[in-house]
Amino acid sequence: MSSELLTAVAEKIMVFSMLGGFFLLILILTFFFPKVREIEGHISTPGKQLDGIRIIWGNGPIGRWMRVVHVYFFFVFRNLPRIGPRIESRMGDEREALPNGLKLWVLLPVSILFILGASSILAAWYLGVFSS
Repeated sequence: MSSELLTAVAEKIMVFSMLGGFFLLILILTFFFPKVREIEGHISTPGKQLDGIRIIWGNGPIGRWMRVVHVYFFFVFRNLPRIGPRIESRMGDEREALPNGLKLWVLLPVSILFILGASSILAAWYLGVFSS
């Protein structure tokens, strides 16, 4: 592959991942957020971190993003060996098992958003955006 072709591919990856990430972020904060709120209602218990995050950050765009990320990391970190159960007990409790379809409303879009962000950063690095 020629250098010009790789540069063109990296440019397209960067643009599409940035635009896709932005639109996905808007979707998460608007249309997907009622499902996140429902999940949060199931797993946050009074006096634990998820309950405090909801009270502190509120319902604005930044507050919604913080709440989404905390719910996402609740599901991700609780599967870590040794420290997972401690993190889970500090953040909240899953009193009854949530259906996997409901968990996917948080896990799938946020994971895709993180992948798009990483691919955008890697493409920008390849293009030399970060070099002085």
